This record gives sequence, C-alpha cells and structure tokens, in this order.
Amino acid sequence: MTVSYLRLCLSAGLIAGLAACNAPDAPPAPALPSVASTYKLTTGDAAFIQQVDEMDQTQIAIATLAATHSNSDVIKAFATTVQGDHTTNQKAVAKIASDANLTLAAKIDAADQEHVDSFSHLCGAAFDRMFLRDVVSTRTADLGKAITTAKASGGTPDVKTLASDTDKMLTDHTSRAHDLMGDHTISHHAKHKRNR
Repeated sequence: MTVSYLRLCLSAGLIAGLAACNAPDAPPAPALPSVASTYKLTTGDAAFIQQVDEMDQTQIAIATLAATHSNSDVIKAFATTVQGDHTTNQKAVAKIASDANLTLAAKIDAADQEHVDSFSHLCGAAFDRMFLRDVVSTRTADLGKAITTAKASGGTPDVKTLASDTDKMLTDHTSRAHDLMGDHTISHHAKHKRNR
C-alpha cells in the first residue's frame, strides 16, 4: 500500500510538472544579445572614402562614353575594363560606407560633371587621346597622398584593403593607358583635373 501511494504521488507530481511547462503565463526566453554591425570611421577615413567614391563615379561616367564616342575596338575594350574595375571598387566603397552609416553623394559634383561633359563633345581619335590621358591623370597628387595614408594608417582593415586595391587598380590602368598611347612621357596631364 505504501508503494502504491508513493507511485501515485510521483505520477501526480510528474503530470503537474509537465503541465507547468506548457502554461500560457510562463516567462519568455531571454533575448539574445544584439551585435552591432556598424563601426565609426575616422574623419580622415571618411574623407578618403568619399574621395574614392567621387573618383570612381567620374571614371565610370567617362569610360561609359567610349562605347559611343570611340571608333577603336581596343579603346572600347580597355574602357570596359576601366568601367568594370571602378564599378567593383565603388561597391567596396559602398559596403564600407553602409557599415559605418556614412552617406555618400548620390552623384558627382558640378566640377566633376563638367569634366565628364567635356568628353561628350569628342569622337574618334580625339576622344581616345583624351580618355587615355585622363586615365593616366586620375591619380592626382591629393588622391595619391590619401591612398598612401590610408594604406599605412587606415582606421579599419577594410579601409586599408580598399586603399591597396585602389592603388593597384590605378597603377594597372595607368600602365595600360601608357601602352595604348605608345608614349610614356605624358604624365602631367592633371592640370585640367580638379586637385582635391
């Protein structure tokens, strides 16, 4: 009789315990800690990101014109490469800016737009010459200094990687443009460019 009584008590306790697990007023599970996906950029890094974005937008706009303003398949192919490389670079810039809650300009400024517009009146060999010279002069003194600084002391690994990738891209474009010009002496064409 004692054994039966104990079994009855244990069964009742087990049923009560299971019922409590399904009770509608059970406390909710604690929330998982949130992980911040954003980080702060230094003032210098933010300025660098904006400078590279403007450069990318400008070069994409100029390279796009080659499809209708150049008569050379070689120049058109190179312009497609330039456009693609700057588009890839711009996506890296946008990712960093998004992660850091940095707002980038939706379009290039008036001075850069005027520079792009100067190519829209050129065709054939005249366009080709100006396009190649522009590629060579894309790395202004200020941009070169900003790239060097970001590579050495960028606040985040992403900024340093962007600086390194931008440096390699511009070096490659410059070398290929020189080869297409067949003239390795034209390296000071930046005077018509903005000097930021």
